[in-house]
Amino acid sequence: MPRYIQAKTILAEAIRNGNFRPGVKLPNTSEIGAAINVSLITAHKAIQCLVQEGWLRRERGRGTFVRGDFEASVAAKPQFRIAVVMQPSVELDDFYHGAVMAGIHEAADCSQPVGEVVIQKRMMPDGLGTIDADALLCFHPYQDMFPHLEEEAENRVIVVLGGSMNNTRLFCVDSQNFEGMREAVQHLIALGHRRIAIVNGPLAATNCLHRFEGYMAAMQANGMSVRPEYVFNADAARSAGAVLQRLRQILKEPNRPTAVVACGFYLALDVMALLREMGLGIPSDVSLVGFDDPKSASLLDPPLTTVRQPLKEMGKRAYTCTTRLINGEKMSRLVEMLPTELIVRQSTAAVNNSSPR
Repeated sequence: MPRYIQAKTILAEAIRNGNFRPGVKLPNTSEIGAAINVSLITAHKAIQCLVQEGWLRRERGRGTFVRGDFEASVAAKPQFRIAVVMQPSVELDDFYHGAVMAGIHEAADCSQPVGEVVIQKRMMPDGLGTIDADALLCFHPYQDMFPHLEEEAENRVIVVLGGSMNNTRLFCVDSQNFEGMREAVQHLIALGHRRIAIVNGPLAATNCLHRFEGYMAAMQANGMSVRPEYVFNADAARSAGAVLQRLRQILKEPNRPTAVVACGFYLALDVMALLREMGLGIPSDVSLVGFDDPKSASLLDPPLTTVRQPLKEMGKRAYTCTTRLINGEKMSRLVEMLPTELIVRQSTAAVNNSSPR
């Protein structure tokens, strides 16, 4: 936690405890700095924050005073700022990010003290140090960004949302992507499928990597080889045209995949559209599993079998984790993984016996 936030917290507690009563003039900045063992600059920044948050008022030529109405003033004003940092390409109106942000805002609305949430779209890790916030809540950074975020975490609170690494020093809130995908593939194997293709996002993103590892684990646990031509890791969240073209060619072959797992809802829509265009029935010719479960997933034709993530709860947990760290609380674990759920609908069925396995 930055020193000025620690100093601000100490002064706020002193005001709440009555050490500095309403209307009382504070000692000068150098005296406060000496009393709480911080530099003059740090003390000045802490006092400035308390003025902005409604604890104190400045009177030119007279000094700084505790506001007589500080309790009502503080209750009405944000006491800290959390910046939600995401790549410029992120679409906040899509299902994934919309659901997570809804959880963040719901947690913020219910929390005390009041916090301000701002959204920062920028290429990570560029410019993180220039963001004016007490904490950064970073949406699914790529693996190579984690060291930069760990470095920034030496100066302020950093929490990763929708991504995680086992050896990181960062606090992370994520879903069980590995387990969710492993369960989805196991479901297909139980239906008799042996030729299972995967359409995924970039492996540089940890959630995509963990889903791919779950796919591999399920295949290997059942003694099934993974065909390289059945693996499609796109460079973007939605499958690129080149990936769909490759998948189209594979689906034309006599020994085509009998099932496809798509590691995202929009990826599943892309694959579903391609199968329809090619005249392949779902699930009579090819079974399809998606990832994420918006309301529209159950309204598709056929309704989509998919892995449901607790997206709103992830947003809530991430916000709560961030505020607890801002307040100086100790957390018992660095990575919190929320369970996924396989929702079985009509887009998957037993393998067609007329198709070779």
